[in-house]
Amino acid sequence: MQNAGHKAADAMDWNEAMQLVAHLYDDGYYRDCLLISSGCFLGLRISDLLILRWRDLLEDEFTITEKKTGKERKLRVNSELHKTAVACRKALGHPSEDSYIFVAEGKNVPITRQAVDLSLKRMKVSYRIKSAKVFSSHSLRKTFGRRVWLNECDNGRGEQALVLLCDVFGHANVATTKRYLGIRQDEILSVYDSLNN
Repeated sequence: MQNAGHKAADAMDWNEAMQLVAHLYDDGYYRDCLLISSGCFLGLRISDLLILRWRDLLEDEFTITEKKTGKERKLRVNSELHKTAVACRKALGHPSEDSYIFVAEGKNVPITRQAVDLSLKRMKVSYRIKSAKVFSSHSLRKTFGRRVWLNECDNGRGEQALVLLCDVFGHANVATTKRYLGIRQDEILSVYDSLNN
């Protein structure tokens, strides 16, 4: 249940998300670049994203134990994310593979979710992010989900993608996944469009 006055995070348009990754890299914000890239390509909860270590993204696959559920989950690092991780690590002076990626300057403990949300709010303004009206740590996971779903819709497998995403996100049912990704609202709004001649 949402708090009164609290608005749910929005997914970003995929092209805008990938442009943000490129701009952050070009501007020397390597950890922010990798945070956005990792969030969009892995679809992890922020609590799991923040405890990633360099070695995780340098492998083809890695396993995590989700903080919220305690379940073990195997993930695959696609070539785009791997390339970004290698480039960011090099730009940061090759930190140890065992160290956390998302740390505050001079520390080896993960930053907090609150710090991430503040950083994302600044990014929204600085980089003029338009596709996510509410841009927070949930936006990255939702961007991942929307991208998977839209890609599979283009291939005629949208419903199958929702079933897989339901499992990935740990939702109780596909209806919850649709609501989470804003798909149900899109479907409701399209009812009005169907009245056009």
